[in-house]
Amino acid sequence: MPPENLIEFLRQCGVALCLAGETANRIPDELVAIADAYGVDDVEFLVVPTGVFVRSRDGGGGVVVDFANADGPPLRLDQVDQLYKLFEQVKAEPIPPVEGIARVQDILDAPPRFGSLVPVLGHGVLTVGIGLLFVRDGRALLSLAVLGLLVGVLRLLAERVQVLSLALPVAAAMLVTVLAYRYSPELGADPASLLIPPLATFLPGAALTLGAQEMVTRSIISGASRLVSSVYVLLLLTFGIYAGMQLAGPAQAAPVPEDLGPWSPWVGVLVFGVGIYLNSAAPPRSLPWLLITLFIAYGAQFLAGRWTGGVFAAFVGGLLIVPLANAVQRLGGPPAQVVFLPSFWLLVPGALSLVGLSGLTGLVELSGTGRSNLITAFLTVVAVSLGVLVGSSLLSNVTAGSRLLTSRSA
Repeated sequence: MPPENLIEFLRQCGVALCLAGETANRIPDELVAIADAYGVDDVEFLVVPTGVFVRSRDGGGGVVVDFANADGPPLRLDQVDQLYKLFEQVKAEPIPPVEGIARVQDILDAPPRFGSLVPVLGHGVLTVGIGLLFVRDGRALLSLAVLGLLVGVLRLLAERVQVLSLALPVAAAMLVTVLAYRYSPELGADPASLLIPPLATFLPGAALTLGAQEMVTRSIISGASRLVSSVYVLLLLTFGIYAGMQLAGPAQAAPVPEDLGPWSPWVGVLVFGVGIYLNSAAPPRSLPWLLITLFIAYGAQFLAGRWTGGVFAAFVGGLLIVPLANAVQRLGGPPAQVVFLPSFWLLVPGALSLVGLSGLTGLVELSGTGRSNLITAFLTVVAVSLGVLVGSSLLSNVTAGSRLLTSRSA
């Protein structure tokens, strides 16, 4: 029989891992490792995006099944850092389950490390970074910074106003579209190019990729739930963009973009990293590790894209993320998930998804360009998810092989 309160501790750990963005097939492995640290091997887990089921035996030989609901907001990077450090401590030297429950709850309830206003600034910074990556129009950068700050303020208000939080993707898409199409031509920027970066944090590219990965690993319930939820968010963004275009009126002729040159995406990676650090409240001393990971991941994707197509480049980027994040952790950096998530957000083709949606909202019927954009976005999502899956498998095999060699030499 498990020690008293251990099942509750494992449930809380499972919920926290769901909120930290772990996949459904990885969470049971982490929980089993924690249970093994307490000498318990008769506990089983079933993870879905909305909660965790735990199955164990009671003192009389019966079976007990319990469920914990995972309905909180996604964890910030500083919370993810503290959570995985707690898990490593528990695996090395188990603590009383009651103390573990309290510490997990403290992590979930912890206030943002930078307060409320710095994440708003961070959202504006990462919007400019994404603009340098995808738009590369020098005249659009000021407009992108303003739109990013406004969306950051809207997110801050949504945390305090429940009605706004329910319709946040629609409200943000309408606001960005109206401002972009009504005022950006006065600055000489193409209004269509201003839609992607400010709304990038709403795009469910990560959820789409994780859902595809979970479907491949036969976590059907979790994968299907993520995919359906992602499609719903895309529909909300589509409606918001369409409504914004109707409110803004006819668009003016788009000017020729002012190309900043080949250096702009590399500066964009740097700016994006700083923006993520501020917006997601990354842990102290993690910025250098975060930037190194982002540059290596983007560099590998960039080089692969020069020799092959963009879809294979997405696969290469996904392939490197997991080994790279684990190498950072082994070298004394933050936990792997802290640098994995931002790299994942950089590589996930959320921008392509919105390009497809822009084509949808501009025409009554889906044009050939819109179909092409959507197909490309889908294939890129599959490529990233397969790359992450293959990278995780290779890392697991290498780790198992090194452990086997160590045990034989001992």
